Amino acid sequence: MEELDSVYAQLHFMLDGVKQGKLLKSLPDMLFAIRQDIKYGKETPMPPLLSAYESLDQMAAYQDLWKKEENGEIAPSTMDSDDLRRFLLLLSATDSTIRDTGAFFFLGNAVTGHHLSNEQLRTVVAELTDESRLLSHVLEEKNDGAFYRSYCLALLAILINEDQNGSVSFIDDEMKENIVLKLSVLMLAEKDTRGYTEESGWVHIYSHLANVLGALFEDPKLARADKLFLLACLMTNLRTLDTPLTMGEMGRLVGTILSLAKRHALYAEYLLLTLKLWRQDLVNEPFVQSRSRWQKLYNRVDFFQQILAFGENGSPKEVWEYAQATKNYLS
Repeated sequence: MEELDSVYAQLHFMLDGVKQGKLLKSLPDMLFAIRQDIKYGKETPMPPLLSAYESLDQMAAYQDLWKKEENGEIAPSTMDSDDLRRFLLLLSATDSTIRDTGAFFFLGNAVTGHHLSNEQLRTVVAELTDESRLLSHVLEEKNDGAFYRSYCLALLAILINEDQNGSVSFIDDEMKENIVLKLSVLMLAEKDTRGYTEESGWVHIYSHLANVLGALFEDPKLARADKLFLLACLMTNLRTLDTPLTMGEMGRLVGTILSLAKRHALYAEYLLLTLKLWRQDLVNEPFVQSRSRWQKLYNRVDFFQQILAFGENGSPKEVWEYAQATKNYLS
């Protein structure tokens, strides 16, 4: 999509600037302007999934094989790559038994149980970060593509943790750069804050996003500029949300942000800057009595309440002091 390509190009340019030590002071305004300019179209249907329940049967057959391998009954085998790609497609299902307790749990087990080759792990990372998956329908109003985006994030977090903590690394620098850029685009465009839905189970994009960011922030090999840029895109998103995060997402996001901010003064300074800009957003705009306007206000209140909940030792000193000084503002 042309608009998505434009966002990607702008963020690529800005990330390069941050890596060169430029744009730091202007970064919040530049990102905010991109977010405000994004236009969302009407929801369009997701492509139908074919033979989904047959794929669940195939996954069960693989799990039976893995049990036999673990018991020494048969020699270890590798998963067929065509099957693997078909199972990844099931992450787009609106049926939670196919998407969540089916494909996601199976694929997570395949990764952590070391049932995939290094090349297959690299393939899965590439597939998950493809625009057709990670950014599926992101520039539309509330849509079923949110399930795909969310569960790509959930599985990506598992892969990043496995890459960092497993015996062999399979995510190279080029792949990390792609992950950072794709996540940046997602955070500038995402606005689906649904948690649990009666019809289709968990969406929970922002919780899964917190897991991915937490894994990347823990990566000692990821450049400081990349981490700062991801923080900047996330804070831009939160400043502009006008729907609520009600199922634990805000606490997980704030915990992830504070953990990063305590690692280096650069992150703490940027977080403090954006918190002050967030206050200015509410002070400088003429107040309009609308659900959207009130929700933006209370999203900020929720963010600050989470900072206070983590306690004085959970935040950089300057962030804690600012939260204390402004905790009663518009609350």
